[in-house]
Amino acid sequence: MVYFQIKHLNSVLPTEFALLVPCAILFLLGAVVGQGVNAWVRRMSLKPVIQPLSRCQGCGARVSRWKLIPVLRWIPFQNRCAECSKPLPGSEYLLEFATGGLFAFYYFMVVSQRSLDLPSVIPPEGMFEWRLLYHYVLLTLLVAATSIDFREYLIPDQITVTGMIIGVVGATIAGQLQIIHFWVDWNQAIPGLSGPYIPDWIKVHSHWHGLTWSLSGLIAGGGLTWGLRLVSSVLLGQEALGLGDVTLMAMVGSFLGWQPILPILLLAPLCGLLIGFISRAVTGKTYLPYGPYLCAATLIVLMGWKWIWLAEWPAAVSGASPVFSIRKLYGDAMGLVMLGGIALGALILMLLLLRIYRAIPVKRR
Repeated sequence: MVYFQIKHLNSVLPTEFALLVPCAILFLLGAVVGQGVNAWVRRMSLKPVIQPLSRCQGCGARVSRWKLIPVLRWIPFQNRCAECSKPLPGSEYLLEFATGGLFAFYYFMVVSQRSLDLPSVIPPEGMFEWRLLYHYVLLTLLVAATSIDFREYLIPDQITVTGMIIGVVGATIAGQLQIIHFWVDWNQAIPGLSGPYIPDWIKVHSHWHGLTWSLSGLIAGGGLTWGLRLVSSVLLGQEALGLGDVTLMAMVGSFLGWQPILPILLLAPLCGLLIGFISRAVTGKTYLPYGPYLCAATLIVLMGWKWIWLAEWPAAVSGASPVFSIRKLYGDAMGLVMLGGIALGALILMLLLLRIYRAIPVKRR
């Protein structure tokens, strides 16, 4: 359906504009979803008095109705409460805009750049759209988790447990939502003769396969993050990750499977260093929650999965097996241990650098 719509638009509009129409629609839809996330996050707030979006957070006075319309309410006019002059939360406008941009950009990456297209994973007819919708649910949950973690320094089970249920149930019922099979061994592939080894039961029992890859992702995401939490606490004498981060990665694994968990855990510390240094320089804050880094790394891996999975160092001789291949590591026990060790080392290095950076005094003018 998605490809048909693009093809149909190409016959009506110039090629460069054909993709803009669905992206614009998804941007508006994402803005509406972002407003819903804002309302949801407010209800999950730990503050004793919780106001709905239609009320001022300061005094509870009613907000102008047009200031509740997504996109229109971004206009910088009447952005203060008429009763108490408290400014309306700019972070909520930013979240709506960012959610709209995320929805549109993800569509561009998946449809135009084919970021999930792998030769070993080809969704049957009709499943492409369902997988796209499935991932939009994950994006929404990641936005909600990031928003409330920044505000409250926690990720409620309302987000993560709900996400786990949707992830596992959706994967089981649909049976063809995976971005990579539960098991694909490229070490047995013969260039020019045969592809990777995929167990026959995966091809025959799609629904059982959906349950298997989703549950294995849930266990791997939660288990590995729990392990990183324990090891970093012992080595550094401080709790590096909270229980919310553990359930967050379990939720991510239930949507993506176990293989993407390792690059996510590897990239998260790099995202943490970048965002942490920028935040320290701009706001002077010495602590930021780790959940947003995990969410940022998840987005990077999801939108770049094809290039991550197919990354390799080609052989000098044409037609020979590549010297190094990421996907081959996933079929080898030592390769998996190596990836896990790199992820742990990156987390510990990030924590050490942040501890040193927090010790540097910030000059106040």
